[in-house]
Amino acid sequence: MREATIGERGLFSQWTDRPSLLYKTRMPTETVFVENLHYVPDTVWPLSAFTVLRAGKVAASATYEVRRANQVGQDVLFCLSGSGAVELGSRRVEVQAGEVVWIANEAPHAHIANARDPWMLLWFRFDGPNPAAVRTRLFGEGVPRVAASDRAGLVAWFERLFSVLRRRDRNLDFHLNQLVSEFFLLTARSLSAPALRDTSDPLSAVVAAVRADIRRSWSATEIARLGGLSPSQTRRLFQKILRESPRRWLIRERLIAAQSLMVRENAPIASVAEVCGFCDVYHFSREFKRVVGTSPAAWRRAELGATRLVGMAANSTSIGMN
Repeated sequence: MREATIGERGLFSQWTDRPSLLYKTRMPTETVFVENLHYVPDTVWPLSAFTVLRAGKVAASATYEVRRANQVGQDVLFCLSGSGAVELGSRRVEVQAGEVVWIANEAPHAHIANARDPWMLLWFRFDGPNPAAVRTRLFGEGVPRVAASDRAGLVAWFERLFSVLRRRDRNLDFHLNQLVSEFFLLTARSLSAPALRDTSDPLSAVVAAVRADIRRSWSATEIARLGGLSPSQTRRLFQKILRESPRRWLIRERLIAAQSLMVRENAPIASVAEVCGFCDVYHFSREFKRVVGTSPAAWRRAELGATRLVGMAANSTSIGMN
């Protein structure tokens, strides 16, 4: 493998810089790193924010293969043209042009070009606080691969990343954290397409209706009926898009509504629980502590402070959801 010369950079940029030219016109005889950028952040930075350790553009040859027992961070490959495969433990994932694949670097892995049609890749390695949890949040336990819904937008994102890494200005750490977060959002949008984009899709109908009547004691059948689906179909849809069950999603939505009411209204905790759809204050308190980590009363004290709480207690009233 070798890095491209200046002349070769011009040649290879013709393959990738314009959306109309995503496919190679000839096969390279050896792997060429068209772009190869590195960064070494302060050792404590990845504990609190995301960063990028390497990024680049590679034109693979027919013999291109990288195999590792493990590596720091997570590698993400975007196949511009050609094809290849990624091995994740015992699982082999085929990758075609226009697809993004996420490699769990903490486990044995490999990525191999298709010898008959080697891929052209844009790629980056990132690290940060629990990146494996982000991968699970996006892909669940499924194959960590997705067709990019906005190829031109993703290419533009990589160009911004390369530009930031080349400049290495004093705000580089913050730029990289922002860019990695933007990539997560791009991936989430690709995974959810077309769900949540079209207001006519079943999940959007369910979400809107339940949020509009959070106080109601929703059954699984009633929620499913909102989207015109069966309860089992609704569970699968929630797991696929939101990565949680309808029941867990509903509890979280009720807790969000309760938090808003507790800082906006001067009502007792029991009234807040009732208005937000919990069967009683004990159920509300148990779920609140399980998810938030503290009791509703303690959370409210911490958010509002003692002075305002005294005034709220003196003017306690019942509440209702608008």
